[in-house]
Amino acid sequence: MLCVPANPPLFNRRNIAMIRPRHLLQSLLVASTLGAVTIPAFADAPCGPMGGAGGYREHRAERMEQHHKKVHDALKLTAEQEVAWKKLVDSEHPMHKPEPGKAEDWAKLTTPERADKMLERMKTHEAAMTSHIAVLKEFYAVLTPEQRKIFDDSHRGTRRGGMRGKP
Repeated sequence: MLCVPANPPLFNRRNIAMIRPRHLLQSLLVASTLGAVTIPAFADAPCGPMGGAGGYREHRAERMEQHHKKVHDALKLTAEQEVAWKKLVDSEHPMHKPEPGKAEDWAKLTTPERADKMLERMKTHEAAMTSHIAVLKEFYAVLTPEQRKIFDDSHRGTRRGGMRGKP
């Protein structure tokens, strides 16, 4: 009867002999060649869903325009309501482009100076939002109850999915 140990050693002479240097070198050569060939493919690959950092503002503006068209078509506005609609759309600004040379200016500022600049920008955004809300309320006032329901449903926020807008 042949007696086999319960836990045979992982590296004995027979197992080590099976790993031949020629096979190891061939495997390493194939792996490194494949790695070298695929690296250039990833070098210019666009990052993110917008295909790079530069397209985000354009993508956002395009999506906002599509949303406006969809809501406008669903509301079936009268001629009097069109004036308020135009005013509402004009009050929305997708995203402002940064001013050229802004990054250099920020790099030269101290931390308290950068904080002051951020506070100025927040106040500017708050003023723009306040005026937009006023125009939004004017537009909402000229809508019929059915149009208000359509408008409310198109701005619920649950269209993104996930946990947003859920109780």
